[in-house]
Amino acid sequence: MLIKKLAAEFKSVIFAITVSMTFVPGWALGGNPFHMEKDPQGLVRPFKVIAIPLSDFIQEYARITSTTINSGSSLAEDIKGTVTLLLRHPLKQEELTEIFHRVIGDNGYAVVDAPAGNGFIIVRARDARDLAVPVYEIASAPDSSRMVTAYRDLKYVDAETVARNLRSFMPANSRIIPTSRSQILITDTASNIRRLNWIILKMDTEESVKRERDSTSANASRPRRSCGEQQIEKLVVTNLEVQNEITNQNSRPSSQQTSPSKPQTKSGVKQ
Repeated sequence: MLIKKLAAEFKSVIFAITVSMTFVPGWALGGNPFHMEKDPQGLVRPFKVIAIPLSDFIQEYARITSTTINSGSSLAEDIKGTVTLLLRHPLKQEELTEIFHRVIGDNGYAVVDAPAGNGFIIVRARDARDLAVPVYEIASAPDSSRMVTAYRDLKYVDAETVARNLRSFMPANSRIIPTSRSQILITDTASNIRRLNWIILKMDTEESVKRERDSTSANASRPRRSCGEQQIEKLVVTNLEVQNEITNQNSRPSSQQTSPSKPQTKSGVKQ
Protein backbone atom coordinates (compact mmCIF):
# COMPACT_ATOMS: atom_id res chain seq x y z
CA MET A 1 0.00 0.00 0.00
CA LEU A 2 2.85 2.38 0.77
CA ILE A 3 4.38 1.85 -2.68
CA LYS A 4 1.05 2.57 -4.36
CA LYS A 5 0.62 5.71 -2.29
CA LEU A 6 4.10 6.97 -3.18
CA ALA A 7 3.51 6.23 -6.87
CA ALA A 8 0.27 8.21 -6.79
CA GLU A 9 2.05 11.13 -5.16
CA PHE A 10 4.78 10.98 -7.80
CA LYS A 11 2.23 11.51 -10.56
CA SER A 12 0.11 14.18 -8.95
CA VAL A 13 2.05 16.31 -6.49
CA ILE A 14 3.19 19.79 -7.59
CA PHE A 15 4.46 22.28 -5.06
CA ALA A 16 5.57 25.88 -5.47
CA ILE A 17 7.36 28.59 -3.55
CA THR A 18 6.91 32.30 -3.99
CA VAL A 19 9.20 34.44 -6.08
CA SER A 20 10.30 36.51 -3.16
CA MET A 21 11.42 33.48 -1.16
CA THR A 22 15.15 33.37 -0.45
CA PHE A 23 16.94 30.15 0.54
CA VAL A 24 19.74 30.83 3.00
CA PRO A 25 21.86 28.42 5.03
CA GLY A 26 19.78 26.87 7.78
CA TRP A 27 16.44 28.10 6.39
CA ALA A 28 13.81 25.39 6.71
CA LEU A 29 10.16 24.96 5.94
CA GLY A 30 8.03 23.78 8.83
CA GLY A 31 7.32 20.06 8.64
CA ASN A 32 9.79 19.42 5.81
CA PRO A 33 10.48 15.64 5.89
CA PHE A 34 13.57 15.84 3.64
CA HIS A 35 16.82 16.22 5.54
CA MET A 36 20.41 15.63 4.43
CA GLU A 37 23.13 14.66 6.89
CA LYS A 38 26.92 14.50 6.85
CA ASP A 39 29.07 11.71 8.25
CA PRO A 40 32.16 12.35 10.43
CA GLN A 41 34.31 12.65 7.30
CA GLY A 42 32.12 15.49 5.99
CA LEU A 43 30.50 13.44 3.24
CA VAL A 44 26.78 13.67 2.56
CA ARG A 45 25.13 10.46 3.68
CA PRO A 46 23.12 8.39 1.14
CA PHE A 47 19.46 9.38 0.92
CA LYS A 48 16.30 8.57 -0.98
CA VAL A 49 13.55 11.00 -1.98
CA ILE A 50 10.47 10.42 -4.12
CA ALA A 51 8.63 13.32 -5.74
CA ILE A 52 9.53 15.89 -3.11
CA PRO A 53 8.94 19.54 -4.05
CA LEU A 54 11.86 21.17 -5.83
CA SER A 55 11.72 23.95 -3.24
CA ASP A 56 12.47 21.44 -0.46
CA PHE A 57 15.51 20.15 -2.30
CA ILE A 58 16.84 23.67 -2.94
CA GLN A 59 16.50 24.77 0.67
CA GLU A 60 18.12 21.59 1.99
CA TYR A 61 21.03 21.91 -0.45
CA ALA A 62 21.47 25.53 0.66
CA ARG A 63 21.53 24.47 4.32
CA ILE A 64 23.97 21.59 4.09
CA THR A 65 26.43 23.40 1.75
CA SER A 66 26.14 26.80 3.48
CA THR A 67 25.18 28.42 0.16
CA THR A 68 22.89 31.41 -0.18
CA ILE A 69 20.36 30.80 -2.97
CA ASN A 70 17.56 33.06 -4.09
CA SER A 71 15.08 33.25 -6.92
CA GLY A 72 16.11 35.97 -9.37
CA SER A 73 14.03 39.02 -10.09
CA SER A 74 13.54 37.76 -13.67
CA LEU A 75 11.54 34.80 -12.40
CA ALA A 76 7.93 35.82 -12.94
CA GLU A 77 6.33 32.66 -11.56
CA ASP A 78 6.78 30.38 -8.58
CA ILE A 79 9.48 27.74 -8.69
CA LYS A 80 7.74 24.47 -9.51
CA GLY A 81 8.88 20.91 -9.92
CA THR A 82 9.59 17.66 -8.12
CA VAL A 83 12.70 15.68 -7.33
CA THR A 84 13.21 11.91 -7.16
CA LEU A 85 16.66 10.66 -6.18
CA LEU A 86 18.23 7.48 -4.83
CA LEU A 87 21.83 7.87 -3.68
CA ARG A 88 23.55 4.70 -2.46
CA HIS A 89 26.99 6.10 -1.63
CA PRO A 90 28.29 9.07 0.37
CA LEU A 91 28.95 12.22 -1.67
CA LYS A 92 31.52 14.97 -1.58
CA GLN A 93 30.11 18.48 -1.60
CA GLU A 94 31.19 19.08 -5.22
CA GLU A 95 29.41 15.88 -6.26
CA LEU A 96 26.25 17.02 -4.51
CA THR A 97 26.58 20.39 -6.26
CA GLU A 98 26.71 18.66 -9.64
CA ILE A 99 23.53 16.75 -8.75
CA PHE A 100 21.98 20.05 -7.71
CA HIS A 101 22.71 21.59 -11.15
CA ARG A 102 21.28 18.52 -12.87
CA VAL A 103 18.07 18.61 -10.80
CA ILE A 104 17.62 22.34 -11.42
CA GLY A 105 18.18 21.86 -15.18
CA ASP A 106 15.77 18.92 -15.42
CA ASN A 107 13.04 21.16 -14.00
CA GLY A 108 13.61 23.94 -16.55
CA TYR A 109 15.78 26.26 -14.43
CA ALA A 110 19.43 27.26 -14.32
CA VAL A 111 21.84 28.65 -11.76
CA VAL A 112 23.71 31.92 -12.25
CA ASP A 113 26.17 33.63 -9.95
CA ALA A 114 24.90 36.25 -7.53
CA PRO A 115 26.66 39.64 -7.51
CA ALA A 116 30.05 39.68 -5.76
CA GLY A 117 30.04 35.88 -5.65
CA ASN A 118 27.36 35.87 -2.96
CA GLY A 119 25.79 32.50 -3.73
CA PHE A 120 23.47 31.47 -6.55
CA ILE A 121 20.39 32.89 -8.25
CA ILE A 122 17.84 30.51 -9.76
CA VAL A 123 16.33 31.70 -13.05
CA ARG A 124 14.48 30.09 -15.92
CA ALA A 125 16.84 28.30 -18.28
CA ARG A 126 15.77 30.48 -21.20
CA ASP A 127 16.92 33.59 -19.31
CA ALA A 128 20.24 32.25 -17.99
CA ARG A 129 22.18 32.70 -21.24
CA ASP A 130 21.92 36.50 -20.88
CA LEU A 131 23.07 36.54 -17.24
CA ALA A 132 26.23 35.87 -15.23
CA VAL A 133 27.30 32.32 -16.06
CA PRO A 134 30.90 31.07 -15.86
CA VAL A 135 33.05 31.57 -18.97
CA TYR A 136 35.64 29.03 -20.17
CA GLU A 137 37.93 28.38 -23.07
CA ILE A 138 36.09 25.45 -24.66
CA ALA A 139 38.83 22.90 -23.99
CA SER A 140 38.66 23.76 -20.28
CA ALA A 141 34.88 23.42 -19.92
CA PRO A 142 34.07 20.99 -17.06
CA ASP A 143 31.91 17.91 -17.44
CA SER A 144 28.95 19.49 -15.66
CA SER A 145 25.23 20.08 -16.05
CA ARG A 146 25.66 23.75 -15.14
CA MET A 147 24.98 26.30 -17.88
CA VAL A 148 28.17 28.08 -18.95
CA THR A 149 29.58 30.07 -21.85
CA ALA A 150 32.61 28.81 -23.77
CA TYR A 151 34.60 30.33 -26.59
CA ARG A 152 36.74 28.67 -29.26
CA ASP A 153 39.17 30.02 -31.85
CA LEU A 154 38.94 28.38 -35.27
CA LYS A 155 41.89 27.71 -37.57
CA TYR A 156 40.37 26.65 -40.90
CA VAL A 157 36.58 26.52 -40.91
CA ASP A 158 34.42 29.65 -41.02
CA ALA A 159 32.57 30.42 -37.78
CA GLU A 160 29.25 30.91 -39.63
CA THR A 161 29.54 27.39 -41.05
CA VAL A 162 30.17 25.94 -37.58
CA ALA A 163 27.23 27.82 -36.06
CA ARG A 164 24.86 26.76 -38.85
CA ASN A 165 25.77 23.08 -38.51
CA LEU A 166 25.79 22.90 -34.71
CA ARG A 167 22.41 24.51 -34.04
CA SER A 168 20.73 21.19 -34.84
CA PHE A 169 22.58 19.60 -31.90
CA MET A 170 21.66 22.27 -29.34
CA PRO A 171 18.56 22.63 -27.12
CA ALA A 172 16.23 25.60 -27.37
CA ASN A 173 17.66 27.40 -24.34
CA SER A 174 21.23 27.39 -25.65
CA ARG A 175 22.95 29.79 -28.02
CA ILE A 176 25.88 29.89 -30.45
CA ILE A 177 27.26 33.16 -31.82
CA PRO A 178 30.05 33.70 -34.38
CA THR A 179 31.93 36.68 -32.93
CA SER A 180 34.23 36.79 -35.99
CA ARG A 181 35.13 34.55 -38.90
CA SER A 182 37.49 32.62 -36.64
CA GLN A 183 35.78 32.55 -33.23
CA ILE A 184 32.50 31.32 -31.76
CA LEU A 185 30.75 31.67 -28.40
CA ILE A 186 28.50 28.88 -27.10
CA THR A 187 26.15 29.07 -24.12
CA ASP A 188 24.83 25.66 -23.06
CA THR A 189 25.38 23.09 -20.34
CA ALA A 190 29.11 22.45 -19.96
CA SER A 191 28.70 18.74 -20.71
CA ASN A 192 26.93 19.44 -24.01
CA ILE A 193 29.56 22.02 -24.97
CA ARG A 194 32.20 19.33 -24.55
CA ARG A 195 30.29 17.12 -27.01
CA LEU A 196 29.96 20.02 -29.45
CA ASN A 197 33.70 20.64 -29.23
CA TRP A 198 34.32 17.10 -30.48
CA ILE A 199 32.26 17.89 -33.60
CA ILE A 200 34.10 21.18 -34.10
CA LEU A 201 37.44 19.34 -33.97
CA LYS A 202 36.29 17.22 -36.91
CA MET A 203 35.11 20.27 -38.86
CA ASP A 204 38.08 22.54 -38.21
CA THR A 205 40.64 20.73 -40.37
CA GLU A 206 42.23 21.74 -43.67
CA GLU A 207 41.02 18.55 -45.36
CA SER A 208 37.41 18.98 -44.19
CA VAL A 209 37.29 22.60 -45.38
CA LYS A 210 38.75 21.61 -48.77
CA ARG A 211 36.06 18.95 -49.26
CA GLU A 212 33.37 21.48 -48.38
CA ARG A 213 34.82 24.02 -50.80
CA ASP A 214 35.06 21.48 -53.65
CA SER A 215 31.48 20.36 -53.05
CA THR A 216 30.22 23.94 -53.09
CA SER A 217 32.12 24.70 -56.31
CA ALA A 218 30.74 21.60 -58.03
CA ASN A 219 27.17 22.52 -57.12
CA ALA A 220 27.67 26.11 -58.21
CA SER A 221 28.95 25.05 -61.68
CA ARG A 222 25.75 23.18 -62.46
CA PRO A 223 23.02 25.27 -64.12
CA ARG A 224 20.19 25.82 -61.74
CA ARG A 225 16.75 24.97 -63.04
CA SER A 226 13.47 26.27 -61.75
CA CYS A 227 10.76 23.96 -60.49
CA GLY A 228 8.72 24.66 -63.64
CA GLU A 229 11.60 23.67 -65.90
CA GLN A 230 12.05 20.43 -64.02
CA GLN A 231 8.34 19.60 -64.38
CA ILE A 232 8.40 20.34 -68.13
CA GLU A 233 11.44 18.12 -68.58
CA LYS A 234 9.70 15.31 -66.74
CA LEU A 235 6.60 15.62 -68.96
CA VAL A 236 8.72 15.58 -72.14
CA VAL A 237 10.60 12.47 -71.07
CA THR A 238 7.35 10.72 -70.13
CA ASN A 239 5.82 11.65 -73.53
CA LEU A 240 8.81 10.27 -75.41
CA GLU A 241 8.65 7.02 -73.46
CA VAL A 242 4.95 6.60 -74.29
CA GLN A 243 5.51 7.34 -78.01
CA ASN A 244 8.39 4.87 -78.21
CA GLU A 245 6.22 2.19 -76.64
CA ILE A 246 3.43 2.78 -79.17
CA THR A 247 5.89 2.68 -82.09
CA ASN A 248 7.38 -0.59 -80.89
CA GLN A 249 3.93 -2.18 -80.63
CA ASN A 250 2.96 -1.13 -84.19
CA SER A 251 6.17 -2.46 -85.71
CA ARG A 252 5.77 -5.98 -84.31
CA PRO A 253 4.55 -8.63 -86.95
CA SER A 254 1.14 -10.21 -86.36
CA SER A 255 1.37 -13.55 -84.61
CA GLN A 256 -1.44 -15.05 -86.73
CA GLN A 257 -0.49 -15.59 -90.45
CA THR A 258 -2.79 -17.23 -93.06
CA SER A 259 -1.28 -20.15 -95.11
CA PRO A 260 -1.99 -20.37 -98.93
CA SER A 261 -4.91 -22.67 -99.88
CA LYS A 262 -4.14 -25.98 -101.61
CA PRO A 263 -6.34 -27.54 -104.38
CA GLN A 264 -8.45 -30.34 -103.09
CA THR A 265 -9.44 -33.46 -105.04
CA LYS A 266 -12.13 -35.92 -104.40
CA SER A 267 -11.03 -39.47 -103.91
CA GLY A 268 -11.95 -41.91 -106.67
CA VAL A 269 -12.53 -39.17 -109.31
CA LYS A 270 -10.13 -38.98 -112.22
CA GLN A 271 -9.00 -35.52 -113.23
